[in-house]
This record gives sequence, structure tokens and C-alpha cells, in this order.
Amino acid sequence: MIMLKIPYRIQQINTLQFAIFPNEFVNGEDVATEVSCRFGYSNLLDEIHCFALVKYVQNGHLLLHTEVRCVFDIAPQGVEKLRELHEIPVDFLQYMGTILIGAIRGIIHTKTEGTILNVVVLPPINLTEIIKEGISLD
Repeated sequence: MIMLKIPYRIQQINTLQFAIFPNEFVNGEDVATEVSCRFGYSNLLDEIHCFALVKYVQNGHLLLHTEVRCVFDIAPQGVEKLRELHEIPVDFLQYMGTILIGAIRGIIHTKTEGTILNVVVLPPINLTEIIKEGISLD
């Protein structure tokens, strides 16, 4: 499948939640990463909101919890394409999610600087395993 060109720009990125629990970290033991994504859009389809929740968990203890939102402005030509398709295609959602995960990686790095948790880097995330279908506009 070839991804349609849907013109957009990133309007804003907001950190909605951020908490770390460095005292729970045990150096040298594996840290599990939990990631989920969800989406919303404006009635006019000129904005798509991507939300991602990321958690680091080790031995059943929460080390890090963050939720970040990215708002994408969709250009008028893109709105037309989405209306013609009657959906926001899964590959476009995966693409937006990838942009947000990259931003979250930077947010985590910056907010954990000076803490022991800074050694834990958010690994590459395969969003095709998390975002499996588009959003119907019908």
C-alpha cells in the first residue's frame, strides 16, 4: 500500500502527564516498555490529535509514566482527500504516531537528565503492531 500524501504541519506538542520513580530502578535489570496510542479529530477534519502513553516498568514497579499529545493541522487538500476516502488511513495514523514517539523519546531524555533513569532510552517502537486500523469517518 502506498501512503497518500496528506499535507499537514505539527501545530503543537503537549506533555499531559509525566512522572518518574527513580528509587524503584534496579541497575542491570531489564526494563519493559509499554506503549499505546489513540487518536481524535476535529469536526472539520482540519486537526488530528495523536495521544501516546509510554510506561517503563521493571519487576512490576512503575519507573516512568508519560502521556503526550501532538496536534497535526491538516491542509485543505488533505481534508478533501480524507473526506473522499471516508477514513483516516492506518498508514497515516502510524506515520503520525511515529512522529510523536520520536518527540516522546526526546521529552523522556530531557526530563530524566540528572537522574538514574536517563540511562534507559525509549527503544524503537513498531507502531504497525499497535495501530492496526484506520479511523472510519462514516
